[in-house]
Amino acid sequence: MIRTKFHDIFQTKLPIIQAGMSPYDTTKLAGAAAKAGAIGIISTVGMGFFDMPGLGQFNYSAVFGETTPEGRLTRSIIHVLAAIEEAPWALFGVNIPVSEEFIPTASRLIRCVINRMKSDPAVKEKLKVIVTSAGDPLRWSKTPGGKKLAESIAIKEEIPEIVWVHVVPSVRAALRAVKAGADVIVASGREGGAHCSWRDTSTIVLLPEVVKRVAPTPVVAAGGFADGVSLAAALAMGAIGVQMGTRFIATKESDFEQIWKELIVKSTEEDALVARGLFGPMRFLRNRRALELVDATLRGSPDLYKGNPCGSTQELLDLEIGGLANLFDGKIDEAAVLGGTVAGRVHDIPAVQELCGRIMEEAEATIENLESLIIKES
Repeated sequence: MIRTKFHDIFQTKLPIIQAGMSPYDTTKLAGAAAKAGAIGIISTVGMGFFDMPGLGQFNYSAVFGETTPEGRLTRSIIHVLAAIEEAPWALFGVNIPVSEEFIPTASRLIRCVINRMKSDPAVKEKLKVIVTSAGDPLRWSKTPGGKKLAESIAIKEEIPEIVWVHVVPSVRAALRAVKAGADVIVASGREGGAHCSWRDTSTIVLLPEVVKRVAPTPVVAAGGFADGVSLAAALAMGAIGVQMGTRFIATKESDFEQIWKELIVKSTEEDALVARGLFGPMRFLRNRRALELVDATLRGSPDLYKGNPCGSTQELLDLEIGGLANLFDGKIDEAAVLGGTVAGRVHDIPAVQELCGRIMEEAEATIENLESLIIKES
C-alpha cells in the first residue's frame, strides 16, 4: 500500500485530488471521487459566468438553475454531503479561481464556504480543502506586514482548519504561494487541460524544480497524470500525490456531457490546442471550434504564443461561450471542449471507484518493478 505525506495532510485513503473543472459544478464527480478515497472537488468556475462582463449571451439559469454563485455552491455542498453520507472516510473540497476577472465572485464563494463551515458541523467535518488557482495567492492571505490586501479574504485566518492548496504554473508562482502561507502547492505543467500557463513549461521540468525550491512545503503534481505509471513518476520526482482533471472527466459518474467524454477517448496525445480563453491560455481538444479559437487568438491576442500575458477579445469570448452552448445542444464539432494532452492516454470510461483502484494497483506494481529494470554491474 502506497502511503505518502498526502495521507497525513488530507486524511484520505488515496493520494489523489480530482481537479476542479468547468463549466459544470462537478457535484456528482466530487461525491464519487470522495467515496473512492480521493479528494473530491466541487468546481466553481461556471458559477461565476453570469457575473462576468461580455458573457451575456449564455443562458445560465436555463442550464444550471441557480443564478447566484452562493446558491449554486450551497446546492453542490448539500448534494456532495448527501452522496457521501454513508462513507465516513470521504472528504471533499472546493476549487475557486482567483484570477483578476474572477476576484469579485471568488470573494463571494470563499465567504460562502466560510459561512457554511461555521454554521454547519457536517460541512466543517467533511469539507477539508480549498483549492485556489489562476491568480495571485497573496490576495487571500496577510501580507508580511500583517495587513490583508483589499478585495479579498484571509483564508487561513477565517478558517485555520482548512487545507489551503494553491495551483501554480511556475517556480516564481510557487514561491509566492509559499509566501502567502498555502499549505500545499499543486505544480501544474502546460500539458493540463483548461487554464494553463502563459509559458510552455512541461510537468517533467516544472515539478522537480518546484519540489526543490519550496521544500519543505509539500507539492502535488498536475498536468499529464492519468494512471498508476504517472502517479509513480510523480512520486519519483518528489510529489506527495497527483491532481487529475481530464482523466476524471472520462468516468461514468462525471457531470460532463457523454460526447465530451467520448471525444477525450477518441483524441490522441497530439489533439490538444492552446488558445486565449476566459482566464488566460486554455487548452482545448481539437475540433472545428478549437481551430477557430486558435485563429481568433492569432488575430486578437497573438502575444499568447510568445508567452506574454495579453487580453482577450469579444470574438474569443463569443467563440468560447457560444461553443459552450453548442456543447449542450450536442454539436460536438462546434463545441469548446477543454482537455489536456493526457487525453491520448485515456482509452475508456470507467466508474470512478474502478479507475482509482486501477491507478493504485498499477502504481504499486510499477514501483515494485523498478529494480528489475536496473542492470547492476557485477
